[in-house]
Amino acid sequence: MVAGNAHMIHVVHVITRTNIGGPSVMLVDLINEGDHERFRHTVIRGATANNEGDYLVDHPISGDVITLPSLKRSLGVFNELRSLFQVVRFLRLIRPDIVHTHMAKAGVVGRCAGLIARVPVRIHTFHGHLFHGYFSPFLGRVVAFAERACQRFTTFSLVVGEATRRDLLAANIVNDSTSAVVLPAAKRLDRGDPMVARKEHGVPVDRIVVGFVGRLTDIKRPDRFLNLARELPDAHFVIFGNGPRNDSVRDEASRMDNVTVVDFSTDLASVFGSIDLMVLTSENEGVPLSLIEAASAGIPVVSFDVGGVSEIVEDGVTGLLVRDEVSLHAAVSRLVQDSVLRRTFGTKARHDIHNRFSLQNYLAIHEGLYTRLVTRYRR
Repeated sequence: MVAGNAHMIHVVHVITRTNIGGPSVMLVDLINEGDHERFRHTVIRGATANNEGDYLVDHPISGDVITLPSLKRSLGVFNELRSLFQVVRFLRLIRPDIVHTHMAKAGVVGRCAGLIARVPVRIHTFHGHLFHGYFSPFLGRVVAFAERACQRFTTFSLVVGEATRRDLLAANIVNDSTSAVVLPAAKRLDRGDPMVARKEHGVPVDRIVVGFVGRLTDIKRPDRFLNLARELPDAHFVIFGNGPRNDSVRDEASRMDNVTVVDFSTDLASVFGSIDLMVLTSENEGVPLSLIEAASAGIPVVSFDVGGVSEIVEDGVTGLLVRDEVSLHAAVSRLVQDSVLRRTFGTKARHDIHNRFSLQNYLAIHEGLYTRLVTRYRR
């Protein structure tokens, strides 16, 4: 607790890593945009890999950050026990009102640590899907088992997206009465000058540009994007991203005349100023923040209809949803050739996203939940 304010609620967030991606963006929005008179935040995080980027470098938070190298994504019994011991030690020292965990590994370690350290309120946010594409079948079963076990001592679960929550309910991983949907905040985003942005990133200024924005991992399927570039040589394709498949993607793209690969930038005005159309090729998603950002910038989208994508993109109104690579090619080809449809989709997407994904609602869900649960245990 902060001396002099007995009513302030102290929340400790435990997150596997703060790489450039949805969980980190949502966490920073919550901490920096929230009510600093009522809530104090501390972040315990694992180390971020060199090829992922650390979101907190360009977006420092209004709170303390503790980095534990053992709390990293890779699994190992020694690392798990060591990180558990360290998180318990910090929680006993800090004595927060709430431990709020994010991402799979930190979710298990952080909630177990919260139980051992007797933190009265334990909340977990499911930022993505557990079942399809993120883990091997065996590891997926282990993660599901661990989540069911943790649910017994989880006070409340927040789930990013209605589709993901339905799947978690069906798998008995969350309970209907102690879980709720939370959606990321869509901040207003103006595109940068296309001519300036394209020159900055080495992208042609005289061609339709199709963009991929995200981590270069297997589940994001950058190979589908590269295949699309081969099939549509008259358009230019740009990849903004990095990650485990960075080297292989860059090697393949270097042999193609119409593909540019750029490290992901947090200057979103410049990123979306460079492209006319965005494509999401993922095998699975929760509620992808990149699509929310594209809509906020007025960029039309073609995406595989997976996970919670349809909660962002209304097919035929704000973008196009596809189910296979044949329909992906047809949809992208259609929008590459139709500037009026691109403009119509982009305008409608921007209006819709700001109505449904407000920062005020995002903050109200968290701060209302924190207040309600802490008030209950104090009484």
